[in-house]
Amino acid sequence: MSKRLRSLRRPSFLRRIYAPLRLRTLIRRSEIAYTCLAALVGAISGAAVVGMQELIHLLGLWVFASEQDISGATGVPAVRILLAPVAGGILLGLSYLIARKWFRRVADPIEANAVGGGKLPIFGSLFIALQTIASSGFGASVGMEAAYTQIASAVASWGGQRLRLRREDLRQLVAAGAGGAIAAAFDAPLTGAFYAFELVLAAYSVAALLPVLAASLAATAIARLLSETHGWTLYFAGDIAPTAYLPIAILSVAAAFVGIGIMRSVSVVEGGLQRLRVPFWAMPVVGGLCVGLLALITPHVLSSGHGSMDIILNANLSYGMLASIFVLKSLASVISLGSGFRGGLFFASLLLGAILGKLLAIFWMIAFGLNLPIVIFAVVGMCAMATSIIGAPLAMSFLALETTQSLPLTLAVLFAALLSTALVRRFFGFSFSTWRFHLRGETIRSAADIGWMRDLTVGRLMRRVNNGLLTNTTIADARRRYPLGATKAIPLTDEAGTYAGMCIITDLHWDGLDPKETVASIARLREAWLRPEQSVKEAIDAFGKAEADSLAVLDAEMKILGTVNEHYCLRRYADETNRRLYPERT
Repeated sequence: MSKRLRSLRRPSFLRRIYAPLRLRTLIRRSEIAYTCLAALVGAISGAAVVGMQELIHLLGLWVFASEQDISGATGVPAVRILLAPVAGGILLGLSYLIARKWFRRVADPIEANAVGGGKLPIFGSLFIALQTIASSGFGASVGMEAAYTQIASAVASWGGQRLRLRREDLRQLVAAGAGGAIAAAFDAPLTGAFYAFELVLAAYSVAALLPVLAASLAATAIARLLSETHGWTLYFAGDIAPTAYLPIAILSVAAAFVGIGIMRSVSVVEGGLQRLRVPFWAMPVVGGLCVGLLALITPHVLSSGHGSMDIILNANLSYGMLASIFVLKSLASVISLGSGFRGGLFFASLLLGAILGKLLAIFWMIAFGLNLPIVIFAVVGMCAMATSIIGAPLAMSFLALETTQSLPLTLAVLFAALLSTALVRRFFGFSFSTWRFHLRGETIRSAADIGWMRDLTVGRLMRRVNNGLLTNTTIADARRRYPLGATKAIPLTDEAGTYAGMCIITDLHWDGLDPKETVASIARLREAWLRPEQSVKEAIDAFGKAEADSLAVLDAEMKILGTVNEHYCLRRYADETNRRLYPERT
């Protein structure tokens, strides 16, 4: 017996081969096993969030020599406040030079779930997380939530790919990782779960409920075990009078339009720097200098803003101070993201919304009187603003519920979040993430799975045709070659072999035609054709526009590759859609 055959009989070898297969089969067949896997992903996400928070704290000690969060610290030397964002910009610029050589563009969890079926590169995601830590740690006005969700989703994706999970299972696992990260960051498991449903999965299903909730609960438990901070405590036991809904509605409208302005301003800053011909690696340096100058006025604009949030919610700041922090923080966030610092607007939108809520509450109290605590309007404002920018009304409503433990206040927040969402969709149509996709030319509006649609191309659906029918062929000859029922349409070519239209089989066999005429006289769809790289959705749109049952598929030189039928495209599209809407576990 050969050495190869003897090695195949070794039990250790067989265990190495079959153990992963058994685990994969167990996870695919057992909902409990899959939920346990999601809980493990959530636990890793919680530990990763706590680890990154500790890195930010250590970076703050090193850069700013402050034990407190820099946005709420006092007594920090002005030189450090000015130069730290500049140093962070230099570091980011160098990292972009490295990334240009070693990393391709890395998708975030939303784009990965929408286009890539949940596939995220682990090393590229780790690189982005480190860039975000450096950005926030050196004072750029960006949030850490993007890093939390990126690394947690990448770990989930890596594990799912190793287990060779099906596409829908992998997408759910990525959403579970992102939801666990948000749950751990805010000590709010329901917030994390619905963040996953609304943003990273873009759908709610019973199949995804258990794994996503398990991941959020596990992440929260691990974060509480490893960290001493457990989120905000803004308990409110009162009721919301019906008359209070008028200022809440006004606050929601203001939050929606401010959110639209901030999202548009990021692209304006980015475009302005490009028009000034600032090199891409120097853009963060310019942005860091601007942020440093703003921070000299007030350090509340620095970093993500956790220290500022504590002050905004608990201190009685003057109207002028609140207004100045609001304007400067908005500018710092827009400049930081527009100049290339890594991060997001999640926590910045919460902070700006809280300030906007307090500003409106103070004005309403002076003008009309107020029978509610001002901090209640801060909670409503932060959730409405976050909804307008991030786009997760239910997640923000659960954040209010888990923060205040007040159902009446949660209902007011839900009203504000829904109104803000409706206005943003009507007048803008994007969240911040999907707006950035739009600027790159993508058509993504959510994390709904469209990657399968792009994979289902015309080239995969077409029926190949070796040679078309020459346009100088007589109708009598064509009838002999293509009797009724042989096909629906025949592509035509000229003498040079290029596309010259389609001959419809029913037109060919019409009794009123002269058999001596050529098929060129009945050619249709001369200006309508498809390319093999087009998606099935684009093909269906082309059929409707051309009012055709069949279209030719051409290459770049207008040579005929094949034909595709509308009925077949619609059937394949419907089959694939049903598979995604109603996934069956086998």
